[in-house]
Amino acid sequence: MALQKVQSRMVKDLKHQIPEFNQNNIKVTELPSKKNSVINVVFDRKPSKLPKEVVVKIFRTKNIVHEINILNRLKNQNFHVPSILFFQKPYLILEKVNGTNLCDFINEKLKGTKSLDELDSSVRNQIIQSIEKLAEYLSQLHEKNFVRKRYKVKKKYVLCKGDTRLRDFIFDSANGILYAVDFEDSYEGNHLDDLAWICTSLLDTDPGLFEMEEPKHKIELINVFLRKYYQSNVRFPFKFNYLAEQIIEKLNIVIERRNLPFGRFSKDKFIEHISKEI
Repeated sequence: MALQKVQSRMVKDLKHQIPEFNQNNIKVTELPSKKNSVINVVFDRKPSKLPKEVVVKIFRTKNIVHEINILNRLKNQNFHVPSILFFQKPYLILEKVNGTNLCDFINEKLKGTKSLDELDSSVRNQIIQSIEKLAEYLSQLHEKNFVRKRYKVKKKYVLCKGDTRLRDFIFDSANGILYAVDFEDSYEGNHLDDLAWICTSLLDTDPGLFEMEEPKHKIELINVFLRKYYQSNVRFPFKFNYLAEQIIEKLNIVIERRNLPFGRFSKDKFIEHISKEI
């Protein structure tokens, strides 16, 4: 019922600008999103000004202009991000990119295993390739969007994607292309913030930390991810303590978001249950 209401409102608001938006001409499905409504729309017939399939992001937050600015900026820097097709508050219509979200691409292949060594070599290589693509993407994002701010001491900041989850990346494995979506929470900050979110997303998605005591395959992927990031970007310093503290903070955010039956993580508990090799 909620999706039907969203569809009716969307049709009412957009049909004057895009006549093909009508109840009888579209098929809609809702995509996962915490803050805004994200709707996949497939037209029965290709519209004159749009592809046959698009993604419509309906903003409940005030970040629509910020996201448009960031997407345009990254597109100009030749990053793989969805093209903006149409904009009318609160609607942002985006290109539908091909591929599988990185969370499903990785985790579906890891089901029933504890280590990467248990996987067929071709599957293992696919997973490693995808996580290295992610490391290279974030490395280039940070390097090309480096900023410097002056406080009491000098701090080096980059454009952080913000709340950076594996689902925010779409992997087109056939062409080896990784796309990033959802930049509404991007901000200027420490590059390790993005890395900590990715490590957290690897750990907290099934199979992961909340399904097994020591998800060895996820630790291995974290190490692959961090190694590739710093091979690609040697300018930025690695600070283990800061990274560990950020991962713990973000794991506790996830526990609260999902109302999981786990106590809050501490640094000592994290290192004890995970690994000293991160």
